[in-house]
Amino acid sequence: MWRKSVSRRGGIQIQMLQVMFTTEIELLGLILVTLLGAVPLQPQNSSPDSLVIAIAAVGDIMMGSTFPSPILPPNDGGELFSAVKSELSGSDIALGNLEGPLCNGGQTCKKVGNRHNYAFRSPTHYVKNLVDAGFDVLNLANNHIRDFGERGIQSTRQALDSAGIKYTGLIGDIVYLTVKGKKVSVIGFSPHSRTYSLLDIPKAQRIVADLKTRNNIVIVTFHGGSEGTRALHTKDRFEKLFGEPRGNVVRFSHSVIDSGADLVLGHGPHVPRALEVYKERLIAYSLGNFCTYGRIGLAGERGLSLILKVNLDSAGRFLDGRIIPTYQKHPGVPMPDSACRSIKLIKNLSQVDFPLTGPDISEDGLIKPKQRTVR
Repeated sequence: MWRKSVSRRGGIQIQMLQVMFTTEIELLGLILVTLLGAVPLQPQNSSPDSLVIAIAAVGDIMMGSTFPSPILPPNDGGELFSAVKSELSGSDIALGNLEGPLCNGGQTCKKVGNRHNYAFRSPTHYVKNLVDAGFDVLNLANNHIRDFGERGIQSTRQALDSAGIKYTGLIGDIVYLTVKGKKVSVIGFSPHSRTYSLLDIPKAQRIVADLKTRNNIVIVTFHGGSEGTRALHTKDRFEKLFGEPRGNVVRFSHSVIDSGADLVLGHGPHVPRALEVYKERLIAYSLGNFCTYGRIGLAGERGLSLILKVNLDSAGRFLDGRIIPTYQKHPGVPMPDSACRSIKLIKNLSQVDFPLTGPDISEDGLIKPKQRTVR
């Protein structure tokens, strides 16, 4: 189900029938007009949920870095998203996680020099690549947006503002959109400072509940969970990475849905994770690395990714979706994956990690709520 069409042909036929009767048998025609006028006519397939909001979401985006030495794509990254952008452009909202600041120069505030710490810095004019790809909203709540301190944060905000791309995640930054007459808000969370915190779940619930009172649909995006191929499975427990708290993403996701969130989109582990349907709302626990040029390892599942397409009804309920499988061609260019590896991976992870609440995922990536057997 990607779009619902409404036919009004039946209404036209009835009106023609009225004309025929009023012409040939005036009295009977008047009776028919009276009766038909008393009963509202419903177009075929009409329902309160006939409006569909289509969302396309991806994980981490880092379009090359000038620090500590330049590793950048050719032609200023003008072709970075060429092979996949058609899958983003047809949605009402396209969003991703911007893994690092857009800034020119400056000093990193991180202690780099060991294999666990990295600092990213993409040129500000690379924002044009995000515009060209079709992104509407970017999450900045992650562990790299602060790599170049306040200067990097403000530079990123200015670059996105100038390009007309909305952003969320840092305290005070919440996205408000109107889509097909519905009010939609998007808010990002992470376990890192300066961002809306996924570690303080009661506070996150209060924020989401307040947003729900003023919006028809609330989308939550988060950067959380451990990292790497050892973190493929999603478990209902608190996660850490090198001693740093990364949250309980299952508890967080369920809690914000309890408070009014309609879609939860995760990233951070650098690998895809399972999908779950909770209270008719979809949770993607990690969308993996979408475009991480030159600085992040692509071995194994780290190199697999996806564009997640999701359809919500007017009340925010999950209708259906699709996994568009991608991979990163070395050194980090997103490409369609004809082998459909991320579909197979996510289907397996969803079945293992959420056997009762994982969605049904077909071999070609179609996602639907699990069909319940009625006894």
